[in-house]
Amino acid sequence: MRIVVRASDARIARDAQTQLNAAGVESAALVGAVRTAPNGEDIAIYPAAEEALIGQPGLSTSPLANLAGRRWSAPPPRGLTEVGPFLGSLALDAPPKLLAAQIEGWSRVVIAEEERARRVLTAQALSAPTPQPMEPRRLKALYIGAPSSMFLALERALSEQDGIVAAAFSSYTGFDHLHDEPFDAVVLNGAQDAQTAISLCAALRRNATLFHLPTMVIVASGDTTTAKAVIDRGAAAVATVNAPCGSSLGWLFEAIRRERRRRSAEHEMRALRDLMGDPLTGLWRRPAFDAHLARLAADHHASGRPMSLAVLRVMPAHGASAPPEAVWRRGFTEVASLAGRLMRDADCGALFGGDLIAVALPASRLKSAKRTAERIASVAECTAFAAGDGSVGPLVFEQSAVELQPGESGGGMLARALRAIEVEAIPA
Repeated sequence: MRIVVRASDARIARDAQTQLNAAGVESAALVGAVRTAPNGEDIAIYPAAEEALIGQPGLSTSPLANLAGRRWSAPPPRGLTEVGPFLGSLALDAPPKLLAAQIEGWSRVVIAEEERARRVLTAQALSAPTPQPMEPRRLKALYIGAPSSMFLALERALSEQDGIVAAAFSSYTGFDHLHDEPFDAVVLNGAQDAQTAISLCAALRRNATLFHLPTMVIVASGDTTTAKAVIDRGAAAVATVNAPCGSSLGWLFEAIRRERRRRSAEHEMRALRDLMGDPLTGLWRRPAFDAHLARLAADHHASGRPMSLAVLRVMPAHGASAPPEAVWRRGFTEVASLAGRLMRDADCGALFGGDLIAVALPASRLKSAKRTAERIASVAECTAFAAGDGSVGPLVFEQSAVELQPGESGGGMLARALRAIEVEAIPA
């Protein structure tokens, strides 16, 4: 993502840029409201007290997100909606790992929301029905660990937003809750048992369903080791036992708002995909894919953001006997379904003929397309399906990946990827 810091004062802009660089986030620092960022911008960050720059005459850029750069001690207001001209907020003075995670989280949200809007347009052009939005859900958090005063503070904060808090006093019971019902956040009490809290935090990141769940960890006074360990494992906030927790709760709410936006966008993206695709595989029907690929290419030319595409050809392993046609069709459908689950929700894929899968990746460089193709191939190559006589046929994958070139159409990009594996463009 192209990230720009905008400020009226050069020192403020440089300080924010230094904090982002420390987090491994490349950014440009621009002073004043009338200059445009080199090669466009995707996320604009406005340090504290710089929101007056938004909407100034001459500021011609339209980033995907305007974010407020705040101090950790001055979080945004609690609640489920952001107040003011910003989409969301960042803690510029947060530990580098946490700041990088906040940037990554917002990048994921804005890519999803842009792709949702694009799919709506494609669906309208194809006269597809409009999907139902995600049903609103009551705010709910889970507290795991020994009783503490922090539970009361959390309960009070959520009740102000008509939310509720459930409690589990052991990690086993806590994970049962997390798998049985949806939560907006989890709070882990690591003040008495730091190692369990660290392990729980890490376990959440290893679970595909719970990976993005906003997490706050309570640590003992002065325990900077545990605080760093849980942030390294994806915690959104850390609070100290028996100390004011207002700032930490404020940033936990910010993570909840961001995660709710992401879930809503991805829910609608999946619904639109299913309306224009095959629910069995999670891939698009070819006419819808071609139309959307053309829209993707046009939009990425207009925005200057990169876009990539991967093609995989599925074949029986060299030396293996070819399975009967019906068995191959069934096995190829299983591979296609697997590919649909292994790509991002913002990506779109389609089947070409009886052995090809194409995947288009918005806002992604060539390396992302290669990585996606390799992930699909490495998982699917471990999958064998039984032929009619009970034997197992291993699979191999030819892979091709390309990045959108200046002036190139979506169809031209696809044809170039197909030629790389010696396949002529396949008519729809």
